This record gives sequence, structure tokens and C-alpha cells, in this order.
Amino acid sequence: MIVEKHIVIEGNHQLNGEIEIKGAKNAVLKEMVLPILSEGQYSLTNVPNITDVIYMQEVLKVLGIKTELKDNTLSINSPENIGIEAPYELVQKMRASIIILGPLLARKGEAKIAFPGGDELGPRPVQMHLDALEKMGANFTLDHGVLTGRTDGLKGVEINLPYASVGATENTLLAAVLAEGKTVIENAAREPEIVDLVEMLKKMGAEISGEGTSEIVIEGVSKLTPTNHEVVGDRIAAGTFLAAFLATKGSGIVKGINPKNLPMEIKKFKEIGAEVNITENSIEVSYNGSLNAVELSTLPFPGVATDLQPVFGSLLLKAKGTSIITENVYDQRFQWIPEVQRMGASVQTGWQHAMIKGVEHLSGAPVNSTDIRTGASLVIAGLQAEGESKITGLEHIKRGYEDIASSLRTLGSKIEYN
Repeated sequence: MIVEKHIVIEGNHQLNGEIEIKGAKNAVLKEMVLPILSEGQYSLTNVPNITDVIYMQEVLKVLGIKTELKDNTLSINSPENIGIEAPYELVQKMRASIIILGPLLARKGEAKIAFPGGDELGPRPVQMHLDALEKMGANFTLDHGVLTGRTDGLKGVEINLPYASVGATENTLLAAVLAEGKTVIENAAREPEIVDLVEMLKKMGAEISGEGTSEIVIEGVSKLTPTNHEVVGDRIAAGTFLAAFLATKGSGIVKGINPKNLPMEIKKFKEIGAEVNITENSIEVSYNGSLNAVELSTLPFPGVATDLQPVFGSLLLKAKGTSIITENVYDQRFQWIPEVQRMGASVQTGWQHAMIKGVEHLSGAPVNSTDIRTGASLVIAGLQAEGESKITGLEHIKRGYEDIASSLRTLGSKIEYN
């Protein structure tokens, strides 16, 4: 019988110090597929060693694209002829696999991809992706769970997204860079990871303007060329470590992050009672005597990131007063709540709201992570609980955090893999 790996945390140890975060999961996975657009040799630096990167390497391998990750540098070689199909056994591991659809249609005129899997976060429909690509000249059929797209040539159009979807914005971008004519994406997502993706595309010769705003304009070009790129720092990992410092009444500096990429989160840390200092590429937080209850709503950037909602939730478990969290992005982002209730947390939910009444004590307990950010939330809860917590579902945490236990140990946590 195989015993599942888990994390064991001895709580109530103050965290202090400095940590340098790696590149953003939500940027690197999309930047890894850019070699689909053009043959040649690429290099990505500041790449996190997480399992989602390994999963995407497997997807690229099936397409005939070779990759090698060494010391946080990913070398990618895209041949002249690449495949067009990503099978279910790979795609089911990670929803981000759908991002290969746009670039395959742009370069090969055909793509076959199984419907994606990933975290259990409820419906994250791909229909917006398909509607945009159809408007550009692609046709899709679904047979036995495999989505097949074909086009005789993509054409630039105006696309108005019904929601500022990150994935739909990215897939449209990656199709439009080689399409004929001008594409305008209205109500585009504004996340820093999209800005970073566009920066890499521009290095490859793409003509794009408006990234970081709700209107992105792409002038299609006939050819792109390989490039090297450093992945932007992971704002979600940064927010997780900042919350860990505060939850343990400590202080610390997170390096490798642009504070402009966490504008509302920094504001909320201050409202909670933290002292915050920023530089061009670092954020420092210090516990300042108490943690205060706040009201917090998740929204597309520049709002509070939905990925950080469970992390803020655990940070507020012992705050003075009652906090209200409203989840506006994913309808099943509250999966962390039943687990922290086992630790003595006082949390009630109704529709898209969570009401957190601060308690004086949390007690360590066995809990289970069902997705990446629930895992991060449970780590934050375990750090401030009395006694020992065992967190199962480690495979989810490893999808988004590079060796989180070792990182926290260097800051003063008593945490081990077991």
C-alpha cells in the first residue's frame, strides 16, 4: 500500500526573514507554448520547478517540441514540423493545456485537444475561447471528448469578450499574432501575466499594443522568430508568503515581485493592520500588534486575485472582528473552509460570501487540499495553529509552489514532508 505524501506543520512559530520568489505559474505555462508559433531555439529563465511546468513539458513533447529544465532555466527547441494533437491523459492534468489551441491553429491550421482537466473549481467554460477563434475563421467539432479545430487561414476581427477572461484573452492573442489583418480584443483581461506574455511575443516580432488595458490591438505578422525571456515574478506566491509572515506575527521581505502587480492586495494587508514597505522589486510586511477584520471581494486585475482569496481567508481566521469575503470569479473557491473549520475556525458561507469571525485559537488537525490555493490556505492556517497539522493533497500544492516546505523552513517554520 502506497502512503500518500503529506506536509506536517508544527504551528505557532513566528516567521521572519527574506525570500526570493520564482516566475509566475500563470505566465510561464503560457510562455512555454509560444514556440508552437515559430520553429527555433528558445530560453525561459526564472522558471519555477513545479509540476504544472512538468505537465506542460509533456504536452509539448507530444507535439514534438523538446524541452529541458535545469536550474530554473527552460530550454525549448521547436522543430519545423510539429504535431497537432494533445491527448486526454495529458490535458486532464491541467486546464492550462487549452492554451495550445490558438497557436496551433495559427501555425498549422488544425488542432486536436481533449477537454481540459485541473483543479475542482467548478465550470471554467472554454466557449469564450471557441467563439473568439470561430470569429477569426476557425471551425470546431467535438467528437468522443476530443475538440478538433480547423481553419483555412485566420483573419483579424474585433472581438468583444463577455467577461474579462484571462484564458480567452490569451488564446485570442496567440491566434491573432499570425492572423491576416488587425484583431482588436475588447474587454480584454489586464493581468500582469498577460502583459508579460505580450512582452515575450513582442521580442518574437509580434505587433501588439494596449496590453494591461481593456483593449488590446494586434496587427498580424507573417512570421515570428525565437527569443529568450525572463518570467515575471509570481504575485500569487508573493501574496502567500506575505500572508504567512503576518499570520505568524512576524515580518519579512518578499523579493522578485513588482508591487504594482499586487495593488489591491497591498491595500488589504494595510487594512488588516500590517506595516508595508515597498521597493521597485520587493514588498516588506511587518506585524504591528494586531490583525483586523476586513471586507474583501475578488475581481479581475487590478482587484484582489481569486487565487489569493483562500490565503486571505486563512490570514483572517484569528483577526479581531468579523471579515466578509465575496468571491466573484470562481463559484467553488471556498473548498478551504470545511478544512479550516476542523481546526476550530468560525466561518459561515452563503452563496458567494464567507463570513469569518476571528477566534483566539486554532488547533492543528489532519486536513486535505483539493486544489493549489486551498493547499496554500491550509498551510497558512497550520502555521498559526496550536499543535501539529497534517495536510494531504500535496500533489496539488506542488503544482503551484516550488518546494514550499523548504522555503518556509528557511523563515523559521517547523514544517516537513512526510
